Amino acid sequence: MTRRSAAALRRPQWAISIAAGLGIIGFIAAAQWNSSLARQEFITSAQRVLITEAEQAQREQERLRSDIEAAEDQVRGFQEADVGSQATREELNDRLAAARLKTGLVEVRGPGMVLEISDSQREVPLGESPTNYIVLVDDLRDIVTALWASGAEAISISGGATVDAPAERLVATSSIYGVGSSILVNTAFLSPPFRIEAIGPPGLHDRFLANPTYLARVARRIDAYGLQFASEPRDDLDLPAFIGNTRLRWGAPPAETE
Repeated sequence: MTRRSAAALRRPQWAISIAAGLGIIGFIAAAQWNSSLARQEFITSAQRVLITEAEQAQREQERLRSDIEAAEDQVRGFQEADVGSQATREELNDRLAAARLKTGLVEVRGPGMVLEISDSQREVPLGESPTNYIVLVDDLRDIVTALWASGAEAISISGGATVDAPAERLVATSSIYGVGSSILVNTAFLSPPFRIEAIGPPGLHDRFLANPTYLARVARRIDAYGLQFASEPRDDLDLPAFIGNTRLRWGAPPAETE
């Protein structure tokens, strides 16, 4: 066989090899292309899912933000209402405290005066009434009236020789009655010596001693019959609370008349 025939035999083999190589390269390229398209499609699909989820999360976040704002508005409303109700409660408590103070339902402390009055130690002259020489219910009433008129804000009365005898706080519904040899104050029977304590502004003691209600009768009886009497101002007094019933059973405001 000649050299030319051998070369002719080798040429188809090279062609086959080259064709095979090109085929392999084309297959690989096609596979890569298909893989790239699939990957691109996968990435695009994944992105769409993520975008959808992100949009849903954003909408959920906006809804939650709206819920939070509504809840904050509601809390502020509750707080404002609570502040208003607290202010109302404080105002009502202040009014209640003032009412309880005026009706004598609380203990009070402050400056004022103390006085004591008791039966006379003089011998009763023949033919004269013994009642002139003892403390009468009218004496206590006049003293209390003069104290109120002189500016007293709280008054209490105790009776008897017992030390630290219980005191009766006087209020608008208090009564002072004569019952035999005793005097009924509120619901307590008191006997002399009577101790009256009053809390009021400065000068209460001087105004009381100069009050016409005291001077008109009580001061004269003290001088005429020797009723034992002593009084002095005090810088600090403690008066008990009224423990009785302040409700009116028969009293009612008068009808308005034109």
